[in-house]
Amino acid sequence: MFRSVEQLFRPRSVAIVGASDSGAGGWPRAIFGNLEHAGFPVPVYLINPRRERLWDREVYPSFASLPEPVDLALTLIPAESVADTLADGLANGLKAALVFAARFGEGGDEAGGARARELAELCEKGLRVCGPNCMGALALPESHLFYPAERVRSLPRGGVGVVFQSGGTFQYWLSQGAVRGLGFSYAVSSGNELDLDVADYIAFLVDDPETRVIACMLEGIRRPEAFMAAAAKALAAGKPIVAVKTGASERGRSATESHTGAVAGDDDIFNAVCERYGIVRCHGLDDLIETALMFATARLPKGPRVAFAGYSGGATGLFLDYASEVGLPVAALSVETKTTIAPLLDRGLQPSNPLDGGAGLAGRQADFRQICKAIADDPGVDILSMQGQLPAREDDRADPEVFAHAARGAASVVAHGRMGQNVTGAGRAFQRAAGVPFLQGLPETVRALKALGRYAERRGRGAVPARGPATPLSGTAAELLAAAGVPEPGGGHAANAAEAAEVADSIGYPVALKIVSPQAVHKTEVGGVALGLGDADTVLRAAGEMETRLERAQPGARRDGFLVQEMVEGLETFVGLRDDPQFGPFIVAGLGGIHVEALGDLAFRLLPIEEADAREMLDSLRGGALLGPFRGQPARDTDALVRAMLTAGDVYLGVRDRFADIEINPLTVLAEGEGVRAVDIRETPRR
Repeated sequence: MFRSVEQLFRPRSVAIVGASDSGAGGWPRAIFGNLEHAGFPVPVYLINPRRERLWDREVYPSFASLPEPVDLALTLIPAESVADTLADGLANGLKAALVFAARFGEGGDEAGGARARELAELCEKGLRVCGPNCMGALALPESHLFYPAERVRSLPRGGVGVVFQSGGTFQYWLSQGAVRGLGFSYAVSSGNELDLDVADYIAFLVDDPETRVIACMLEGIRRPEAFMAAAAKALAAGKPIVAVKTGASERGRSATESHTGAVAGDDDIFNAVCERYGIVRCHGLDDLIETALMFATARLPKGPRVAFAGYSGGATGLFLDYASEVGLPVAALSVETKTTIAPLLDRGLQPSNPLDGGAGLAGRQADFRQICKAIADDPGVDILSMQGQLPAREDDRADPEVFAHAARGAASVVAHGRMGQNVTGAGRAFQRAAGVPFLQGLPETVRALKALGRYAERRGRGAVPARGPATPLSGTAAELLAAAGVPEPGGGHAANAAEAAEVADSIGYPVALKIVSPQAVHKTEVGGVALGLGDADTVLRAAGEMETRLERAQPGARRDGFLVQEMVEGLETFVGLRDDPQFGPFIVAGLGGIHVEALGDLAFRLLPIEEADAREMLDSLRGGALLGPFRGQPARDTDALVRAMLTAGDVYLGVRDRFADIEINPLTVLAEGEGVRAVDIRETPRR
């Protein structure tokens, strides 16, 4: 499943193809200079059929003329020449190539597509290719700087591996990350990923003992199964993947016959992938730096509960606002902790979380140290964020031991600044001495803290649920759901209006009446639903009006009769199940009825799900409070709803070969202890 990137990052010999002082924008000379700066960690050969010597070295006309086969070709030649040149290399022992050139079908042009196919054929024969249209790769443990600019020479070595599908952002982000204190192991601009892709690079980084965190900028996932397997491997190894992904505003393939297809955008499903595999999705490139720094430096906490200690009332208020926005769990301090820290605060202030210890505390480092250590040792605190600004000068009197002392407590400790600052060498040295990450900006800090707690929770749940083939099931969705404990309301099918009245008489009034027609998928849109009908005459009249409305809306529509059901009172929810073309089966849940698309208050997970997944989905809904006691309404049977979600997921996995999707809308949740009723179940056969 994973292709080796060993020869890209750890080649034993390298050829610069297209070696020239002036060609390719000066990139060949820049890469040679980087290798020269590193002391030529491997033998480097130059290839150019129009030169004999360059940079005091012999230049060879082709791979065949080299004194030995090389592992990696750094290919800086026009796109038209790449395939033929690399074919010569493959025939002469070449193992891998880094292709910088563009115009391999990125814009859909026919000639570029043909070039891409030629290159792909070489890959099928065993050549491993990074790119085309990439900006290089870096292997700092080996001093391999395969990047066409001197700026990468100053990048520090460390535990962050980097995979960027955006070449233009790649080196800039690395430079800014280094300013903030990040150190790097391996980094690659993956380009078009005609061969090697993000899954291959992640798998390599998971296996690398030096890499602790994997930072990615993603534009698309070319091999979803391989990507998920790599993410599962990273989660099992405890190596967080932190990622920025473009395309959040793009909507998925709308399926007008299905609520589930209409509301499930590409980004919703990718978020479900992140939830399943513990991928930390970042708000932007700045967040990617802060989050990578935090995971590279801070200890993984035992839970998500956060304490905030500082000496600014304004910062405390902003923290509460941002924490509320992202749903950050705020820890409750114990009586013992409050008793310990109360005498150390400015006069008139009370111990609380978040803590404003008063402006005077900023000048009392010993008191602040004691306060933070007490909070870090509180058994109810999993993560402590301490206010702190990195010094700009080496003669600053701030003491890094204030932070290091707290970090030796039970909680995972980070520091935060209220706003971003320019970080100097003195600041980075202070951060290293403190042994904690100094996060920049309160919004970024709060999002990073939430991510740290969420990742710890996901790691604590253990292995990812298996996604093997499910046992095929026979029967309709309604039959299978009912057999598994998710019943429909009492009632029955009627062939015509008269039979509908008879069924209504048999089950008792009031009843709900729904028209049955393949042209009335969304029954409310064609006036195909009537509720609270109190007698047979009302049923007859409602049935006739439905048929008339359906004929007006869909002339010639097929009428398969009516569904007559007892009325049930409760909270209407929605459960949909469907296959995503990339990532496979998923479940979506939210408020039901007509609110599905109108409110967009939905939660997504990949299938299969566990009970913890179902409860997290419900907890994440803005309307989730309606499941509890609300304005005189009784609490709903949340446990039954969770069981129904698990059952529906299992049923869909057993019938997905026959049904494109299944929807239960509404799935009415009755009062606590009374269960649920699948009021309307719709299944879409696969075409």
